[in-house]
Amino acid sequence: MPFGNALAEILRRAKKRQLENRLKYGEFYKQVPEHDYVCKKENGEHCTPSVIKYNTRKISEKLNITFNYHSLRHTHATTLIENGSPVKTVQKRLGHSRAAVTEDRYVHLTEKMARDAANIFDSFAQDI
Repeated sequence: MPFGNALAEILRRAKKRQLENRLKYGEFYKQVPEHDYVCKKENGEHCTPSVIKYNTRKISEKLNITFNYHSLRHTHATTLIENGSPVKTVQKRLGHSRAAVTEDRYVHLTEKMARDAANIFDSFAQDI
C-alpha cells in the first residue's frame, strides 16, 4: 500500500532512533531480525498491545480527553473520506473485506461533511 512523504519521514526518524538505541544498549539491545517492528521499546523489545494501551491511557489522562488507540483507525478513515478519498480506497487501506464495513463502522459524519452536503444542495437548488 502506498504512503506519502510525511509518513516516510516519520518512519526514517523512528529507524534512526532505533539504530541509536541499538548502539546505546549494545549487547543488551533485544534485536529480533524476523520481527523488525516500528513500535519498539527503547531497548528494542516488541511493544505488545498492552504496552500501547497503557501508553494511550497515560496520554488520555494527561490530555484529559477520552481516547483509545483503535479510534485512530476511525479518525484516519473519516479524514480520508472527508477529503475526497474513494470509499473503496479507504476500505483497502484499512484491510476491510467490504466497503460497507468501512462506511458503517469506521466513517463518521463530520461537521465539514454536513456543511459540504448543504452546499452541494444549495448549488443546484438555486436553479429550481
